[in-house]
Amino acid sequence: MRNILLFVSLVLCFSCKSDSTQQQNMPAVDASDEIENWTCIPGKKVGKIAKNFSEKDVIEAYGVENVERKEIGLGEGEMANATVLFPNTDNQLFITWQLDKQFEVIDEILIDEAKTSWMTSQGITVGTTLKELVNINEKPFQFAGFEWDYSGFANDWQGGKISKNLSVFLEPSNPEAVYPDLLGDALFSSDLPKAKEADLKVRAMIIRFDQ
Repeated sequence: MRNILLFVSLVLCFSCKSDSTQQQNMPAVDASDEIENWTCIPGKKVGKIAKNFSEKDVIEAYGVENVERKEIGLGEGEMANATVLFPNTDNQLFITWQLDKQFEVIDEILIDEAKTSWMTSQGITVGTTLKELVNINEKPFQFAGFEWDYSGFANDWQGGKISKNLSVFLEPSNPEAVYPDLLGDALFSSDLPKAKEADLKVRAMIIRFDQ
């Protein structure tokens, strides 16, 4: 739960950054464009990153120029360390670490850039629509209401085909449709007419590894 809150704050923070800020911070050479394997298999791998990877392994796989550490806020003055792969690019992702094994054992990976190349083996990425998620899952699923800390969070796939190691945050393309029926600390079905009217799409995804 603590790390989900962290990722919520990350999603909110980085979804608000401007294009001009990105351009100012872009590295001289975006070596990420040369990486061919952007496939994520929840529970197994994210590109070259596997369950047993430490930060050192990430650097060896992708190059020190494409990796940096960032201290990020958890709220109420609490901070945590994350490893950023391809910082300030469309393929930026965040790796957090188990608290007692910092930079040694991966906890979760967050992907939230709108134009990212990262995609699961089932075709889920940032921008995937609600209809596409339901089709991939082969059954309806549940998601949290909007306008609170876990806004649009979905990880209850109701026994469908989507991996339990994948969670997503949804956002409405038609925000007016979430009022007043899809708000707050409650779970809603993807089958609801209001959910379809809101034209929900993935704004971020979190990938975990098999324990």
